[in-house]
Amino acid sequence: MLARLDDAAAWPVAVLVHNRRRPQLTNLMNKPSVIATLRKFARTRAGLPVLIVLAAVIAVGLLNATRPRLQPVPVTEREWTVTAAVVRHEAVQPRLDLFGEVVPGRRSELRALVAGPIARVGANFRDGGLVREGEPLLQIDPFDYETALADNRSRLREAEVRLEVVERDLSRARDLYAQKLVAPQFLDNAELTVKQQEAIVEQHRIAVRRAERDLADTSLRAPYAGVVGNVNADLGKQLSLNDKVADLTDIDRLEVRFSLSNAEYGRLLASGEPVVGRPVEVIWEVGAGRIEYRGTIARVGAEIAATTGGVDVYAVLDAGSTGSTLRPGAFVRVGVADRRYEDVLRAPESALYDRDVVYVINGEDRLEERSVRVVGYVGSDMIFESAGAPALVDGDRIVTTQLREIGAGMKVRVQ
Repeated sequence: MLARLDDAAAWPVAVLVHNRRRPQLTNLMNKPSVIATLRKFARTRAGLPVLIVLAAVIAVGLLNATRPRLQPVPVTEREWTVTAAVVRHEAVQPRLDLFGEVVPGRRSELRALVAGPIARVGANFRDGGLVREGEPLLQIDPFDYETALADNRSRLREAEVRLEVVERDLSRARDLYAQKLVAPQFLDNAELTVKQQEAIVEQHRIAVRRAERDLADTSLRAPYAGVVGNVNADLGKQLSLNDKVADLTDIDRLEVRFSLSNAEYGRLLASGEPVVGRPVEVIWEVGAGRIEYRGTIARVGAEIAATTGGVDVYAVLDAGSTGSTLRPGAFVRVGVADRRYEDVLRAPESALYDRDVVYVINGEDRLEERSVRVVGYVGSDMIFESAGAPALVDGDRIVTTQLREIGAGMKVRVQ
């Protein structure tokens, strides 16, 4: 028991002995009188706990005295590298970049006006064929219609001869009545016969005109220049009355249908200029190339488009500008001049924070907050105006870099 106490009492002494930073204290603890005193004190009832506490206090003090000291480092303010745009008040007219579809301004269904077998078809009467106005497309066998016309003409001639006869009879009846040789009834019958024959002649004349028209309708001609599509007629095919044989599209009268949102349509109306009559630019991108056309807004749809929430607008392409390349169904880009804004500012859209805030760089390269109101867009740029004090002035530099930590007073460096 005494040996263990001795060992326990010697532990703090060993800690002190191995501390090289206190040589004097180590020498003191190595003296026999000091060691004997500590051993004797450790044998007492409270000696060991006191020595343990004393050793702990000495160790903490030594650690605290020998710990490395941190030297304060001067803090420098961070500068954020940003891009900026110089704004000036100006008049701006944005351009609406839309998408549309080419639709035919005039398309007709070509149908057989008389029945019969097809005896001949035109060289361009096929899908995609370009035809001129009045060009023959197909010929229905005219034999039956030629004979019908000849028959009606002969009947007309016979009726006209009969009319000449009854007219002479009427002339004689009038002479006899004037000589009081016949009764008035005889004259009335002669006049009635002439009128009846005149009606018969008129009926035959109508029949002749109808037969002439039927004969002319055996030849189907293009009502206007265009492109043929959906052909459903071949040589020898028997056609019935009103059978559809093809479609004809006027490629010199093409239109572009595109949609305007409620906001876009509202801005055009608010500009004070009518929507109808505005010029449009149409771009058809074909492979790596692009073909440009000009047109004019001709009309606005009668109803709100349920799919887009806006209105459909139709622009007529300038006559002769489409050539023979553009076809209905092509998807094109449409450019329309938007409302004109006076005395507004313009900057990249990336300068906007929280929908209505931009940051201005002052003379000390620090940020100041400004309230704005966005009124429109031009491509990736926004059009805006000041919405509070202090107002933006010409020459102000606006930050165009999006920073998560941005705030008023931040120091920046313009790149």
